[in-house]
Amino acid sequence: MKDVMKKAINYYKIIGLVIMCSVWIFLAHYISFAGESSKIMAMDPMLSQWLLALKCSEGAKDILITEVGKNEYMPDIFPGLKNSIMRKKIDNAESLMLLNPKMIFIKTGTDHNYSELKKSGVEVVSFDFETIEDIFSGVSIMGGKLKMENRAESLVQYFKNVLDETRKNVEKKSKLTSKPRVYYANSNIYNSMGRGMYQNFLIETAGGVSVTSNSSGSKIQISVEELIKYDPQIIITAAYCSDTPDMIMKNDKLKDLSAVKNKKIFVMPRYVTSWDMPAPESILGVIWLAQKFDSNLKLDLNKQMKDFYLLFYDIKMSGGEAEKILN
Repeated sequence: MKDVMKKAINYYKIIGLVIMCSVWIFLAHYISFAGESSKIMAMDPMLSQWLLALKCSEGAKDILITEVGKNEYMPDIFPGLKNSIMRKKIDNAESLMLLNPKMIFIKTGTDHNYSELKKSGVEVVSFDFETIEDIFSGVSIMGGKLKMENRAESLVQYFKNVLDETRKNVEKKSKLTSKPRVYYANSNIYNSMGRGMYQNFLIETAGGVSVTSNSSGSKIQISVEELIKYDPQIIITAAYCSDTPDMIMKNDKLKDLSAVKNKKIFVMPRYVTSWDMPAPESILGVIWLAQKFDSNLKLDLNKQMKDFYLLFYDIKMSGGEAEKILN
């Protein structure tokens, strides 16, 4: 019995050492990258996208940001920043201090995790990024903290201008007699977004009516019966939705939905991130949605993509690359 206990204790000691070593190897990678220069960090994927957009104009060499989702898209798009993209969550003060941060941007509600960092002189700036007003305000605050007020203003103004232009085009040029009923599928066909969520804002700005916009909660579960009652005319699935349009079309329980009968099921495009997230690319998501809701609208999305990626991410996008994203 004692031998068994000793083996068990030794086993767990080894496991503990392996875990500790993997963490230190991960940290060492970023510590060596950080060197002597202090870093500006964003501890949320959406904040990271706006920080990257602000700093791309000057090379973005002094930032550490978090990847969106589980797939490693960003190192391929920004090969020069592969060491700036954190793939593992770091949520303790000791590990963060080893990365030599001088400023950390976080979402409101996570302030308590960073109290020790504040005592050490690290500036921690928190705000929310769920509504469009929050985003405009947050980007302006970021710009002020980074002494990049003009850059922040140009990005916000571009976003506002395209929003206004898309709204006007939908109002004046749409041939639809009524706004389409739209259902947004998040992680799967029975998971959607409730009241106040950013995806509903995108749908409504593009000229649709989100059938779940008045549902209480943020990420919500929908039953088959509820979905049938909503009878959406269009279904939009997130880029990361586990149910593909083909799977939804073949779901016998949903065969009577208008969207299924008319084959109006579309996957939200993605490049740096999915275009439905509260990140810069969502402005392209609005234009894309408007064209899906009314195919008669001619909004020249390809040109908008070229202009957008050059301004926000310093990416010169060809027509072929734009088509690849859309298809």
